[in-house]
Amino acid sequence: MSDARALLRAKRQEARINHPLAAYTSSGQLRCIACDMNVKHASAWEGHIGSKSHRTNAARLREERARAAQREEEERESLKRKAMEVDEADEDAEDEDAYMSGSDAKKRRVESEEPSAAPTAALATAGKTKRAAIPADFFSDPSMAPPPVEEEDEEEEEGAVGPAGAPAAPADALDLEWQQFQQSVVNAPDYQETYERATVVAEPVLAAEVPQGFPSSTVGGIAEEPEKEEELDEEAKRRKKEQEERELIMDRLMEEEQAQEEADERVSVLKNKLEALKKKREAARAAKKGKP
Repeated sequence: MSDARALLRAKRQEARINHPLAAYTSSGQLRCIACDMNVKHASAWEGHIGSKSHRTNAARLREERARAAQREEEERESLKRKAMEVDEADEDAEDEDAYMSGSDAKKRRVESEEPSAAPTAALATAGKTKRAAIPADFFSDPSMAPPPVEEEDEEEEEGAVGPAGAPAAPADALDLEWQQFQQSVVNAPDYQETYERATVVAEPVLAAEVPQGFPSSTVGGIAEEPEKEEELDEEAKRRKKEQEERELIMDRLMEEEQAQEEADERVSVLKNKLEALKKKREAARAAKKGKP
């Protein structure tokens, strides 16, 4: 009997379980990663993974792994965002430096042009003063004399006044547009009068209970939905109850099998002790008989 059990145990150890939550210790003992407990033999693995405690532990382990993966993903995203912010800050700093250097160059160019414009204005003023200071009979040939200063001043005044009078035409266009807008607002057509003067009268039409394009059974189906939901709820409750009963039966079978294995182990230990005690007594008797 003991030889048959030893052979059965050896055969069970040969069949290794290939499961994501199954692992083997260095001594070859099957172990459940989710429950963190040893399984006696491979044939009990199917019953173990069908138990309620194993499913609960497996769901908890999956949630922990999912949270860990989510944390790693968030850390990677935060690092990526920080790297992008640093790159954008560097680009903004480079653009600002380029803008500052360009504005400084423009400022220096304007400052260099301002002194050159001042001497030009001074030379023009000096030329006008010089022409004004020359007497009329200074040149023997009157055709060689420069033009009088008053004419130039009059021309400049006309040039300054000419552009100022140009906006008169746009002002007239704006006034015309404003008048048209007022007429369109004040004399807008009154649609209420159009409806009041209508000679055709129609009775109001009620909308259909069933929207266009929907089957007529939809209205009746709305009232039947609560009954269907109640039937589905009862069916789900019944299935849940059956599942719980099956889980309870599996747990009890697992407990009974484990208790049977423990009892077998205790019996084998007691038998070994009894055999050792018998051998010890036989050795003592043989020693007594051997003495003269």
